[in-house]
Amino acid sequence: MQSNGSQRLGFFAGLPDGAPVPSQFQVFPWGVVEIQGSESFVVDGEAMSQVIERFSIRGLDMVIDYEHQTEAGSRAPAAGWIKRLEDRGKEGLWAVVEWTDRAREYLAKKEYRYFSPVFLVSKDGRRLVELLRVALTNAPRLNWIKPITAKSSINGNDNPNGREGMEFLELLAKQIGLPGTSSAEEISGEVGKLKEKAEAVVACKEVMDALGVAEGAGKSETVATIHALRQKPDLTLEVAALECKLAERDRGDLVAAALKDGKITPAQREWAEKYSREDLEGFRLFIAKAPRVVPLDRIDTKSLDSRQTLRPGDRQHHINKLLNISEETWNKYNE
Repeated sequence: MQSNGSQRLGFFAGLPDGAPVPSQFQVFPWGVVEIQGSESFVVDGEAMSQVIERFSIRGLDMVIDYEHQTEAGSRAPAAGWIKRLEDRGKEGLWAVVEWTDRAREYLAKKEYRYFSPVFLVSKDGRRLVELLRVALTNAPRLNWIKPITAKSSINGNDNPNGREGMEFLELLAKQIGLPGTSSAEEISGEVGKLKEKAEAVVACKEVMDALGVAEGAGKSETVATIHALRQKPDLTLEVAALECKLAERDRGDLVAAALKDGKITPAQREWAEKYSREDLEGFRLFIAKAPRVVPLDRIDTKSLDSRQTLRPGDRQHHINKLLNISEETWNKYNE
């Protein structure tokens, strides 16, 4: 039968002995697929992508009937419905299915063990292009097909404990509020959501309140808040600048005090300032031990304020004369 340049073929695969009724199964294996009495065809990434796209465009569940009754045009009750097709790479094309109670009973009792998809392949290259429907049957035609088992692991590989693995997945699904027929991917996704919710509760309410973090905040926000609180500003430069200003003020005050106490003469002011800059503590000791070299009762101490410009007056002129300080030297060091 021809349709849109494609040939319609039948394909059959089986369920293993003792396996539970699967909620998903491999419809086509990856690679070259051989059919008894017919030409082979190719199932690759391009083929699976096209099949899935055409399935999605229709927006309908795909029927699984009995013995291709839909093809015969007779009464064709559904055995199940394909809810989703999945590209699993080298594991082939898989279907996630919802069985009717009647079909589930048939499969559980092994009254039906195999299935047969109806599909289209391209004439050019004989590549799978579309899956039309699937039927339960006991007359498989596919050569050397690997028995289809219930998926007991995420990667779909065979597992000698497949039945136990499937039962575990069904139990896990129910524990997290999903239907027992949920796929491993659906279960994994829901577990991931639960993990995210669990990470949101990283500390008791009292700690969250103390941090100022809103209730329900995630792990990242909480950890970031803790790091921010532990971060200390680098005050090294500010402290150094302040210390420099204080030291400068102390030096100025000490030099002014030395002048007022008569410990140094105005001519020694530049020397005193240099000394105090190089060794402030040494200059303090010098002031403490040095004798007065200028009589205080003959000095206008107000004019010796380090923040004022000293100008020679009558009394200052007399002092300068006593100390052999010329007017030129006085003006030079007291500008």
